[in-house]
Amino acid sequence: MTVLLPLEIKDREFHAKIFLASKILENSNFDVVVGEKNKVYNLFKHNKNVYLLSKGGPKLGFRFLKKKYKKNFLGILDEEGPILNLDKHEKNTRLHRKILNNIDDYFLWGEKDYTSNKSIFNRFKKNLCLYGHPKFDLLKEDNIKFYENEIRQIKKRYKKFIFVASSFPVDQVMQKKSFNKFRFHNFEMGKKETIIKKNFDKYLKIEKDNYLNLINLLEKLAINYPNLNIVFRPHPRQDINIVKTRFSKKLKNIKIIYKDVITPWIAACDIYLHSGCSSFLEAATLEKKIIYFSKSDHEKKAKMYKEFGYYFNNLDKCYNFLKRSKKNNHFIFKKSKKPKLIIENSNTNKTFYKKFINFLEKKYSKKLSSIKNFYPKKNTLNSSLDELKVNTKKLILKSSFLEDMIFQLNASNILSNKYKMKKFPYLKKKEILKYVFRLSKKKQIQVTQLADDLFFLRRRK
Repeated sequence: MTVLLPLEIKDREFHAKIFLASKILENSNFDVVVGEKNKVYNLFKHNKNVYLLSKGGPKLGFRFLKKKYKKNFLGILDEEGPILNLDKHEKNTRLHRKILNNIDDYFLWGEKDYTSNKSIFNRFKKNLCLYGHPKFDLLKEDNIKFYENEIRQIKKRYKKFIFVASSFPVDQVMQKKSFNKFRFHNFEMGKKETIIKKNFDKYLKIEKDNYLNLINLLEKLAINYPNLNIVFRPHPRQDINIVKTRFSKKLKNIKIIYKDVITPWIAACDIYLHSGCSSFLEAATLEKKIIYFSKSDHEKKAKMYKEFGYYFNNLDKCYNFLKRSKKNNHFIFKKSKKPKLIIENSNTNKTFYKKFINFLEKKYSKKLSSIKNFYPKKNTLNSSLDELKVNTKKLILKSSFLEDMIFQLNASNILSNKYKMKKFPYLKKKEILKYVFRLSKKKQIQVTQLADDLFFLRRRK
């Protein structure tokens, strides 16, 4: 009986999924496959009686028609969630009837995802599972020790620091024109195409202004409090080298760092500051001191950001609030409430993994079997061809005409290798072994590599 757990953005998803895998193996007879998204999807397509917990996606990228894979089972836990964080165009394509009609289960992050989307979900007789998300299981008092080494090292180096989570569509790894072409491809714009694109351009301009204002705020803090460390974490789609050029090199107490998963940085910080990043939900779950600073608003920015911590749209007011709050080496102000209606398992006594395992056993224990068809190993010739493809693609993307040709064949063709590698560079067996046993007994789990970036995990008999 096999459960498939795909990863798209490694830093965002790996720890939560490997933690979930370890709990499934400890508490059930299911096997688990963890790996790069497309390789996991390929296993789903070439096997029967397996369960795929998909990470969600737009309608045009959906490839799992039930009539084609009727002996398999599919659930969606959208990694871009919660749904409250999606704008109307993203929601329309990610909750499209083509998707909902072809899946078996949909996993909601919290109660508000359901209550704010009843008109969509009530039309479909699907199994809606209000479980939360496994990454919030890791924030429980007993589980946060998963990160105890990282948290200790961060605190030792940066003391009581302000952590800034970037969410800006500025200074990206990909060219703006190419990425927007890919983004709009996933929207059903129809006659409103011109209006939608114009509105999105407005949003990009607003976010660039918000970005520059945030940088001004951070530099003002750094100048006036030279002993205060400020850690700025770029968004996964941002180019860290470009981001670094935005900040004054003279300010040594501003650190531009993108390293591993975000969770231990949030857990270690004194203040969590953002301008619209969904990771604030982790900060709120940990009841951190939260500042939401955004000079200008836009309909794409979720309303939930203003509901947790302190909200400012004026740089001077935000700065003066922090100035007044600083007592000796501490910032003294009220901590955030927990997002209990947005994240089901932010509640102390609720866990995603327990509900999910119980759900699998009740609904699928007699329907699932172990995978039979494994992924073929890559030979030297295939590796050489992959390298040739990458180099050829770099040349193609330099030409607008050629880029448009490969875009017509498949929209994802125009995503650069640099962009893809930023999302998922690799997954090694030693990483699986390092993290799967952090909260588990080593003798209980056997790890087998099926292919590059793809692993089969089984409980030892």
